[in-house]
Amino acid sequence: MATLRATVNVNANNLTTQQSLSTQIISSLAITQGGVLVDNITVEIGAPKTLLTAANYAEGTKVYLRNKNTDTVDLYISYEASGTGGEGAWTKLKAGEWAFFPWMAAVNLRVYASAGTGCILEYGVFEE
Repeated sequence: MATLRATVNVNANNLTTQQSLSTQIISSLAITQGGVLVDNITVEIGAPKTLLTAANYAEGTKVYLRNKNTDTVDLYISYEASGTGGEGAWTKLKAGEWAFFPWMAAVNLRVYASAGTGCILEYGVFEE
């Protein structure tokens, strides 16, 4: 069993007239299975690639995604049933951006790039 420790610090000045924002959130998770992989995503919106199949994971699985590109290629993550062509709800990660979130594993996670030249995706899946 491994321990995953996620730490997020958010600090912002002059964001509102009330006060500055400063918060830190730390979560430690006992991980029973998971790991980090890298994939080159070359598909575009018409035929997104299934990255994670919902049936293979439990509700509450933690997902880490990072667009490792340094140029202008965006990565789109679609939350949709199999067989659809990118019409589901989606998240866009610009070059260098990342996300870490709990996934209900009710629908597949599918990915596509803004250009067919490829988008380097680093991703991790962690189950408690």
